[in-house]
Amino acid sequence: MPNEIAPAELSKIVARAQQGSEDDFYQLYLLFSKAIYNFIWRLIGSTEDAEDLLQETFLKVHSELKHLRDPNQFRFWLYRIARNEVYQKLRRAQRSSEVSIDDEEAGYYNFLTDDTHQPDPETLALSGELNEVVSRALDSLSPKYRDVFVLAVFQKMSYEDITKIVGRSMLSVKTDIYRARLAVKETINTYLKKSKIQKA
Repeated sequence: MPNEIAPAELSKIVARAQQGSEDDFYQLYLLFSKAIYNFIWRLIGSTEDAEDLLQETFLKVHSELKHLRDPNQFRFWLYRIARNEVYQKLRRAQRSSEVSIDDEEAGYYNFLTDDTHQPDPETLALSGELNEVVSRALDSLSPKYRDVFVLAVFQKMSYEDITKIVGRSMLSVKTDIYRARLAVKETINTYLKKSKIQKA
């Protein structure tokens, strides 16, 4: 959840947006659009598609917001809508695949999403290459693995929050995240080994 706003304040903004306040709806867009774009982009792998799906998501939110019963559930509801938009896009494109990494063992690619420091040029080059590798690894995952992986690793969500978005049990979510982590880790390790051999 965006750090800039407390849950109680967010609920008030949602409630006012439900009553037709366009200013408050725009505030919701400002609060969540970046995170939702990143979520969609990690799932779909295309900046153009991610931009389109972001707009589709917020158009759907705008039309359906009045039907949301509990403003406190807005964030989970928003992610579910974004996820559904992605799935519909993937189904239309008839894309699907399969494959699985550990919080403690994921440190060597954490810098991909860490903008708190400025790496040296060599690290930047490696970051760009690794980001491509991670994107390919995500593409190889089936949607049910891909979405929970992105929510856990890139959106930094708790298992409990993820269950509210994907509508699966805690055990199922934990298992799928574990399998997704294994697969992505394996892909990254393969890439790093090849890079080592090429440099030797």
